[in-house]
Amino acid sequence: MRLPPRARPLALALAMVIVAGAHAQSLRKDGLTRSLAPLPVTIRYEKHYGRVTDRVAEICREQIPRIAGEIGLAHMAPIEIIITPDARRYDASLMQEIPSWGVAFAVLEQQRILVDVNRATRAYNSLDEVVPHELSHLLVYQRVPRVRMPIWFLEGLAQWQAQEWSLVDSWALMNSVWSGEAPRLRDVDWYYPSNETRARAAYRVSYAAFTQLFSNGGGFARLPDFLADVDRLRNFNDAFDDFWGFTVDDYDAYLRDDLERKYHSRLLVFQTEPLFGFAAVLFLVVILRHFLRSRKRYREMEE
Repeated sequence: MRLPPRARPLALALAMVIVAGAHAQSLRKDGLTRSLAPLPVTIRYEKHYGRVTDRVAEICREQIPRIAGEIGLAHMAPIEIIITPDARRYDASLMQEIPSWGVAFAVLEQQRILVDVNRATRAYNSLDEVVPHELSHLLVYQRVPRVRMPIWFLEGLAQWQAQEWSLVDSWALMNSVWSGEAPRLRDVDWYYPSNETRARAAYRVSYAAFTQLFSNGGGFARLPDFLADVDRLRNFNDAFDDFWGFTVDDYDAYLRDDLERKYHSRLLVFQTEPLFGFAAVLFLVVILRHFLRSRKRYREMEE
Protein backbone atom coordinates (compact mmCIF):
# COMPACT_ATOMS: atom_id res chain seq x y z
CA MET A 1 0.00 0.00 0.00
CA ARG A 2 1.37 3.40 -0.98
CA LEU A 3 1.11 6.17 1.57
CA PRO A 4 -0.20 9.60 0.59
CA PRO A 5 2.57 12.20 0.26
CA ARG A 6 1.60 14.02 3.45
CA ALA A 7 1.88 10.83 5.49
CA ARG A 8 5.33 9.81 4.26
CA PRO A 9 7.40 12.14 6.52
CA LEU A 10 5.48 10.91 9.56
CA ALA A 11 5.99 7.29 8.55
CA LEU A 12 9.70 7.87 8.03
CA ALA A 13 10.04 9.53 11.44
CA LEU A 14 8.16 6.64 13.05
CA ALA A 15 10.43 4.13 11.35
CA MET A 16 13.52 5.96 12.60
CA VAL A 17 12.16 5.93 16.14
CA ILE A 18 11.54 2.18 15.92
CA VAL A 19 15.04 1.53 14.59
CA ALA A 20 16.55 3.76 17.25
CA GLY A 21 14.63 1.98 19.99
CA ALA A 22 15.69 -1.42 18.69
CA HIS A 23 19.35 -0.36 18.60
CA ALA A 24 19.22 1.05 22.12
CA GLN A 25 17.54 -2.09 23.44
CA SER A 26 20.17 -4.23 21.70
CA LEU A 27 23.00 -2.26 23.32
CA ARG A 28 21.41 -2.50 26.75
CA LYS A 29 20.81 -6.23 26.36
CA ASP A 30 23.95 -7.42 24.58
CA GLY A 31 26.43 -4.65 25.40
CA LEU A 32 29.17 -4.60 27.98
CA THR A 33 29.46 -2.35 31.02
CA ARG A 34 32.60 -0.98 32.62
CA SER A 35 32.80 0.81 35.94
CA LEU A 36 35.51 3.41 36.51
CA ALA A 37 35.37 3.23 40.31
CA PRO A 38 36.22 5.10 42.44
CA LEU A 39 34.94 7.62 39.86
CA PRO A 40 31.12 7.37 39.64
CA VAL A 41 31.33 6.74 35.90
CA THR A 42 29.86 3.81 33.97
CA ILE A 43 30.65 3.13 30.31
CA ARG A 44 28.30 1.04 28.16
CA TYR A 45 29.65 -0.26 24.86
CA GLU A 46 29.60 -3.04 22.29
CA LYS A 47 32.35 -5.64 22.33
CA HIS A 48 34.08 -4.53 19.13
CA TYR A 49 34.50 -1.00 20.53
CA GLY A 50 36.74 -2.20 23.35
CA ARG A 51 39.77 -0.14 22.35
CA VAL A 52 37.71 3.03 21.97
CA THR A 53 36.30 2.31 25.43
CA ASP A 54 39.82 1.89 26.80
CA ARG A 55 40.73 5.35 25.54
CA VAL A 56 37.53 6.96 26.84
CA ALA A 57 38.14 5.38 30.25
CA GLU A 58 41.72 6.64 30.27
CA ILE A 59 40.59 10.16 29.39
CA CYS A 60 37.99 10.14 32.17
CA ARG A 61 40.50 9.03 34.80
CA GLU A 62 43.00 11.66 33.66
CA GLN A 63 40.65 14.59 33.10
CA ILE A 64 37.70 14.38 35.50
CA PRO A 65 39.65 15.37 38.66
CA ARG A 66 41.09 18.40 36.85
CA ILE A 67 37.78 19.48 35.30
CA ALA A 68 35.93 19.13 38.61
CA GLY A 69 38.66 21.05 40.44
CA GLU A 70 38.62 23.93 37.95
CA ILE A 71 34.91 24.56 38.56
CA GLY A 72 34.95 23.89 42.31
CA LEU A 73 32.87 20.70 42.22
CA ALA A 74 33.52 18.83 45.48
CA HIS A 75 31.17 15.86 45.14
CA MET A 76 30.45 14.22 41.80
CA ALA A 77 27.18 12.51 40.92
CA PRO A 78 27.07 9.40 38.69
CA ILE A 79 27.68 9.78 34.95
CA GLU A 80 26.91 7.28 32.18
CA ILE A 81 28.83 7.20 28.89
CA ILE A 82 27.34 5.36 25.91
CA ILE A 83 29.67 4.37 23.07
CA THR A 84 27.53 3.75 20.02
CA PRO A 85 27.94 3.71 16.23
CA ASP A 86 25.10 6.22 15.80
CA ALA A 87 24.17 8.60 18.61
CA ARG A 88 21.11 9.95 16.79
CA ARG A 89 19.63 6.49 16.50
CA TYR A 90 20.53 5.47 20.03
CA ASP A 91 18.19 8.06 21.53
CA ALA A 92 15.30 8.90 19.22
CA SER A 93 14.20 11.77 21.47
CA LEU A 94 17.40 13.63 20.59
CA MET A 95 17.20 13.29 16.81
CA GLN A 96 16.11 16.89 16.31
CA GLU A 97 18.64 18.29 18.80
CA ILE A 98 21.84 16.47 17.82
CA PRO A 99 23.66 18.26 14.98
CA SER A 100 24.63 16.08 12.04
CA TRP A 101 28.29 17.13 12.35
CA GLY A 102 28.76 16.43 16.07
CA VAL A 103 30.93 13.68 17.54
CA ALA A 104 29.79 13.44 21.17
CA PHE A 105 26.76 14.84 22.99
CA ALA A 106 25.91 15.60 26.61
CA VAL A 107 22.38 14.94 27.89
CA LEU A 108 22.37 17.13 30.98
CA GLU A 109 19.27 15.98 32.85
CA GLN A 110 20.21 12.31 32.43
CA GLN A 111 23.92 12.94 33.12
CA ARG A 112 24.78 10.92 30.03
CA ILE A 113 27.30 11.31 27.21
CA LEU A 114 26.74 9.72 23.81
CA VAL A 115 29.96 9.09 21.88
CA ASP A 116 29.30 8.55 18.17
CA VAL A 117 32.10 6.21 17.06
CA ASN A 118 31.34 6.49 13.35
CA ARG A 119 31.72 10.27 13.41
CA ALA A 120 34.65 10.17 15.82
CA THR A 121 36.68 8.01 13.46
CA ARG A 122 35.99 10.37 10.55
CA ALA A 123 36.60 13.66 12.32
CA TYR A 124 39.93 15.39 12.85
CA ASN A 125 38.93 16.41 16.39
CA SER A 126 39.75 13.42 18.56
CA LEU A 127 38.30 11.80 21.66
CA ASP A 128 40.99 13.64 23.62
CA GLU A 129 39.04 16.85 22.93
CA VAL A 130 35.38 15.89 22.66
CA VAL A 131 35.17 13.68 25.79
CA PRO A 132 36.55 16.37 28.17
CA HIS A 133 34.31 18.92 26.42
CA GLU A 134 31.16 16.93 27.16
CA LEU A 135 32.36 16.05 30.67
CA SER A 136 32.65 19.79 31.30
CA HIS A 137 28.99 20.29 30.39
CA LEU A 138 27.82 17.54 32.76
CA LEU A 139 30.00 18.61 35.68
CA VAL A 140 29.06 22.30 35.33
CA TYR A 141 25.41 21.20 35.40
CA GLN A 142 26.15 19.33 38.62
CA ARG A 143 27.93 22.35 40.09
CA VAL A 144 25.12 24.78 39.21
CA PRO A 145 21.98 22.68 38.67
CA ARG A 146 18.83 24.06 37.11
CA VAL A 147 20.24 27.52 36.38
CA ARG A 148 20.06 28.45 32.73
CA MET A 149 23.37 29.80 31.53
CA PRO A 150 24.04 31.26 28.08
CA ILE A 151 25.51 28.93 25.49
CA TRP A 152 28.47 31.19 24.78
CA PHE A 153 29.60 30.85 28.39
CA LEU A 154 29.08 27.08 28.60
CA GLU A 155 30.73 26.37 25.26
CA GLY A 156 33.61 28.74 25.91
CA LEU A 157 34.17 27.09 29.28
CA ALA A 158 33.98 23.58 27.79
CA GLN A 159 36.47 24.42 25.04
CA TRP A 160 38.86 25.92 27.59
CA GLN A 161 38.59 22.87 29.86
CA ALA A 162 39.04 20.50 26.90
CA GLN A 163 42.07 22.51 25.71
CA GLU A 164 40.64 22.51 22.18
CA TRP A 165 41.92 25.84 20.87
CA SER A 166 44.45 25.69 18.05
CA LEU A 167 46.21 27.89 15.50
CA VAL A 168 43.47 26.93 13.05
CA ASP A 169 40.86 28.38 15.39
CA SER A 170 42.89 31.56 15.90
CA TRP A 171 43.10 32.12 12.17
CA ALA A 172 39.42 31.30 11.61
CA LEU A 173 38.36 33.72 14.36
CA MET A 174 40.52 36.45 12.86
CA ASN A 175 39.05 35.83 9.43
CA SER A 176 35.44 35.86 10.68
CA VAL A 177 35.94 39.13 12.55
CA TRP A 178 37.72 40.72 9.59
CA SER A 179 34.94 39.64 7.22
CA GLY A 180 32.15 40.74 9.59
CA GLU A 181 30.78 37.20 10.00
CA ALA A 182 31.61 36.70 13.67
CA PRO A 183 28.38 36.60 15.73
CA ARG A 184 27.67 38.78 18.77
CA LEU A 185 27.28 37.14 22.18
CA ARG A 186 23.60 38.01 22.16
CA ASP A 187 23.27 35.95 18.98
CA VAL A 188 24.53 32.82 20.76
CA ASP A 189 22.73 33.35 24.03
CA TRP A 190 20.38 30.36 24.09
CA TYR A 191 20.77 28.68 20.69
CA TYR A 192 23.60 27.90 18.29
CA PRO A 193 23.16 28.14 14.52
CA SER A 194 22.17 24.85 12.88
CA ASN A 195 24.57 25.48 10.01
CA GLU A 196 27.97 23.90 10.78
CA THR A 197 30.09 26.78 9.47
CA ARG A 198 28.13 29.41 11.41
CA ALA A 199 28.07 27.19 14.50
CA ARG A 200 31.86 26.80 14.47
CA ALA A 201 32.20 30.58 14.16
CA ALA A 202 29.97 30.89 17.23
CA TYR A 203 32.13 28.37 19.11
CA ARG A 204 35.24 30.44 18.44
CA VAL A 205 33.63 33.68 19.59
CA SER A 206 32.43 31.85 22.71
CA TYR A 207 35.94 30.69 23.49
CA ALA A 208 37.33 34.20 22.99
CA ALA A 209 34.61 35.66 25.21
CA PHE A 210 35.14 33.18 28.05
CA THR A 211 38.93 33.25 28.08
CA GLN A 212 39.17 37.02 27.77
CA LEU A 213 36.66 37.51 30.59
CA PHE A 214 38.79 35.58 33.07
CA SER A 215 42.16 36.59 31.65
CA ASN A 216 41.29 40.27 32.23
CA GLY A 217 39.37 39.64 35.44
CA GLY A 218 41.94 38.17 37.80
CA GLY A 219 42.60 34.76 36.28
CA PHE A 220 40.82 31.45 35.87
CA ALA A 221 41.21 30.69 39.57
CA ARG A 222 38.14 32.92 40.03
CA LEU A 223 35.92 30.55 38.05
CA PRO A 224 34.72 28.54 41.11
CA ASP A 225 33.82 31.78 42.89
CA PHE A 226 31.83 33.02 39.91
CA LEU A 227 29.93 29.73 39.60
CA ALA A 228 29.23 29.86 43.33
CA ASP A 229 27.74 33.34 42.80
CA VAL A 230 25.54 32.02 39.96
CA ASP A 231 24.40 29.18 42.21
CA ARG A 232 23.68 31.58 45.08
CA LEU A 233 21.68 34.10 43.04
CA ARG A 234 20.07 31.44 40.78
CA ASN A 235 20.34 33.78 37.81
CA PHE A 236 23.31 34.06 35.44
CA ASN A 237 22.82 37.69 34.38
CA ASP A 238 22.35 38.90 37.97
CA ALA A 239 25.43 36.98 39.09
CA PHE A 240 27.46 38.31 36.16
CA ASP A 241 26.61 41.91 37.06
CA ASP A 242 27.23 41.29 40.76
CA PHE A 243 30.55 39.51 40.25
CA TRP A 244 32.14 41.53 37.46
CA GLY A 245 30.58 44.93 38.01
CA PHE A 246 29.18 45.26 34.49
CA THR A 247 26.36 43.59 32.55
CA VAL A 248 26.50 40.90 29.90
CA ASP A 249 25.40 43.48 27.33
CA ASP A 250 28.27 45.75 28.39
CA TYR A 251 30.70 42.88 27.96
CA ASP A 252 29.23 41.99 24.57
CA ALA A 253 29.90 45.54 23.35
CA TYR A 254 33.39 45.58 24.84
CA LEU A 255 34.31 42.22 23.28
CA ARG A 256 33.08 43.29 19.86
CA ASP A 257 35.11 46.50 20.01
CA ASP A 258 38.19 44.66 21.27
CA LEU A 259 38.08 42.01 18.53
CA GLU A 260 37.59 44.63 15.84
CA ARG A 261 40.49 46.71 17.16
CA LYS A 262 42.66 43.62 17.18
CA TYR A 263 41.76 42.35 13.70
CA HIS A 264 40.83 45.54 11.86
CA SER A 265 44.08 47.37 12.34
CA ARG A 266 45.64 49.10 9.33
CA LEU A 267 48.59 46.75 9.49
CA LEU A 268 46.29 43.76 9.09
CA VAL A 269 44.44 45.36 6.19
CA PHE A 270 47.67 46.03 4.32
CA GLN A 271 48.87 42.48 4.91
CA THR A 272 45.60 40.70 4.26
CA GLU A 273 46.42 38.82 1.07
CA PRO A 274 49.93 37.56 1.92
CA LEU A 275 48.88 36.86 5.50
CA PHE A 276 45.82 34.84 4.54
CA GLY A 277 47.61 33.13 1.67
CA PHE A 278 50.43 31.96 3.92
CA ALA A 279 48.05 31.09 6.75
CA ALA A 280 45.78 29.07 4.48
CA VAL A 281 48.64 26.85 3.33
CA LEU A 282 50.03 26.49 6.85
CA PHE A 283 46.70 25.62 8.43
CA LEU A 284 45.74 23.17 5.71
CA VAL A 285 48.96 21.30 6.43
CA VAL A 286 48.18 21.32 10.16
CA ILE A 287 44.63 20.08 9.59
CA LEU A 288 45.71 17.32 7.22
CA ARG A 289 48.41 16.13 9.61
CA HIS A 290 46.01 16.10 12.55
CA PHE A 291 43.34 14.34 10.50
CA LEU A 292 45.68 11.56 9.34
CA ARG A 293 46.97 10.98 12.85
CA SER A 294 43.43 10.77 14.25
CA ARG A 295 42.30 8.34 11.56
CA LYS A 296 45.31 6.10 12.24
CA ARG A 297 44.62 6.18 15.98
CA TYR A 298 40.98 5.19 15.60
CA ARG A 299 41.74 2.45 13.09
CA GLU A 300 44.09 0.98 15.66
CA MET A 301 41.36 1.19 18.31
CA GLU A 302 38.86 -0.62 16.12
CA GLU A 303 41.21 -3.48 15.16
